[in-house]
Amino acid sequence: MIAVYYAKVFPILEEGTFLQCLEKVEKKRREKLLHGKGKRDICPILTAGCLLHNVLCKWMEIDPSCSAPFEIGYGKEGKPYLPDKPEVHFNLSHSGEYVCCAIGDEPVGVDIQKKTAVKEKIAERFFTIADNQKLSECGEKERTDLFFRMWSIKESFLKLTGKGLKQGMNSFEINWQQGIILEEGRKKPSAYFMECTHMPTYSFCVCTKEQQQDVVWEEILL
Repeated sequence: MIAVYYAKVFPILEEGTFLQCLEKVEKKRREKLLHGKGKRDICPILTAGCLLHNVLCKWMEIDPSCSAPFEIGYGKEGKPYLPDKPEVHFNLSHSGEYVCCAIGDEPVGVDIQKKTAVKEKIAERFFTIADNQKLSECGEKERTDLFFRMWSIKESFLKLTGKGLKQGMNSFEINWQQGIILEEGRKKPSAYFMECTHMPTYSFCVCTKEQQQDVVWEEILL
């Protein structure tokens, strides 16, 4: 089973509320928050930490009000994991007014992108020839939607593998009909992707190594 939870980024909080939220955030994120310089950066980081805590508690059926922060480890390229519960897999993303957390019993990668103006050179630089050809066949609005769908699909796959942008967004193709990722030189799917369709101003995607019958998408209040 795979579930994706998302929440609106906290507004700037009063000190007491900030410290109360901080109690549920894991060590590395807490240190980053306490030494953060800009309030704009602090709010998404804090929200992501609180969302992760709530989602892990929900998944493990623990009361979040009674649970201490979880110990979080980080892989070579920065992918987070639970050292004490390696069978629980999760991934985080943030864009615009939302943070999201995917969780499951197998590796996951998730990405959310707020749709803004598209710079054509970004697609030329990062995407494949086939991607750019598909974009060139679209009208302006359709091209913006497709660009951010491509970006969130590709980013979620790179987060699934844990290699990040080092792997390169042009090292694999999107098979739109089958909902699969095909890496260069491989005939079998490297991953399967599922998109959330009820947030029209965002592109929102989760990627897994095994095909899913269904994915739970749920907004929660923190």
